Amino acid sequence: MGWTIKIIAALLLTELTGSTLLVCWYAIGRFLDKRGYLNILYPFLKLIAIFFLLPVSFLILWIAGRNRSSWGGVLFWPTPAISTWAKAAAVIWGIGFLAMLAYRAAEAVRARLRVNSHIRCDRVRQELFEQICREAKVPIGQVRLCESYQVPVPMIMGLFHPVILLPVEEYTKPELRVILTHELVHYRHRDLWLKAAASLILMIGWFNPFVWFYCSLVERWTEYACDYTACETIGDTKEYFEIILKMTRKAGSIRSYLSASLFESTHELVRRVSRMAEYQKLEKPRRSGTIRACLALLFISFVSVTAVSLQTAAVYQKLHDQTASLQKESETQPSWFTSISVKAPDQTWVSSGLFSAEKGQSILINGSIQPSGGPVKIGISNSNGEMRYIEASSDYLQEFQITESDTYSFIVQNSSGTDVQIVGYIWCW
Repeated sequence: MGWTIKIIAALLLTELTGSTLLVCWYAIGRFLDKRGYLNILYPFLKLIAIFFLLPVSFLILWIAGRNRSSWGGVLFWPTPAISTWAKAAAVIWGIGFLAMLAYRAAEAVRARLRVNSHIRCDRVRQELFEQICREAKVPIGQVRLCESYQVPVPMIMGLFHPVILLPVEEYTKPELRVILTHELVHYRHRDLWLKAAASLILMIGWFNPFVWFYCSLVERWTEYACDYTACETIGDTKEYFEIILKMTRKAGSIRSYLSASLFESTHELVRRVSRMAEYQKLEKPRRSGTIRACLALLFISFVSVTAVSLQTAAVYQKLHDQTASLQKESETQPSWFTSISVKAPDQTWVSSGLFSAEKGQSILINGSIQPSGGPVKIGISNSNGEMRYIEASSDYLQEFQITESDTYSFIVQNSSGTDVQIVGYIWCW
């Protein structure tokens, strides 16, 4: 059950870390976004995905908690109440995770059917695509271009074998240039990998509202960053969005964490046009300003995550102290004990000491044989010569239950092949 507590603690701390970074990003990002710092905000949004996936804060606290002077030495220690809560939380989380996994698996199957039903584009489109790939500095053959009757809008799919899928219809050369440039920018930005990470984050943190907010931001900002780069490449923002708007009249909206399409919805397209217009009015941030903004964002995020993590550890310590189950046991004192030191020559029996023990008591012998080696019989004998023993070759420990009140002696039979010294203690309870 201790590992259940650690797993749930790692899950909650990871969600808390990612959520804290997201709040910092959103709060500071609203200020930076109005000043054109897209080059900082989008990479930092990608960075947050790592902290939603990796238990960085948990590992740091766990390592620090191994120092017994930190948080009372009880960080992530179990109590009956915490163990029960952790078990219940694990069951609930597991049910939600499996439900999300089933949904994503069904979505992946549908996406695979789309990919499998494609056909290769004609030679003219392939030649234009290769030309655009060279302009975008994407190696020829790294991304394929195909057509499909199953897709309503142009999109790129596939993490390891990416393919751009076009609906089967006629396109002008400017339309193809905008469409293919847009999808190749998604490929260069590794947006499909970010969306896949967001999908995994959502499966793990389905209970966290900040995760849902993060995934919606990923959907938006992959398009914002793509529009910005694509417009710079094409050089005509008006033509770029006119062609995208034309595509919206040919198909309904589409949304998938396994692809990056030309547009998600008409409402979102309007937002993208508005943001692009605002960005073009802004001056490009200077390098010094970018560095200062980046350092400020990192510093505030680090301080916030550290404060939240330390406070979480303190809360766990308090919770442990309030739910710890403590029961004081009465101290057990032996009736008597004595030390022993017996020299036993090879191939001899040795008896040492006389002591009394009552029926129902126990005699415990423990010690060591020097030098260790062959078998030596060690035990006790009553006044009638009835011997009870164990065989040992180095350290020994044995408890004998007394069934009859009598006087007893410590006995040794050495058959180890060399003289030995028996040292230790005899205890009686």
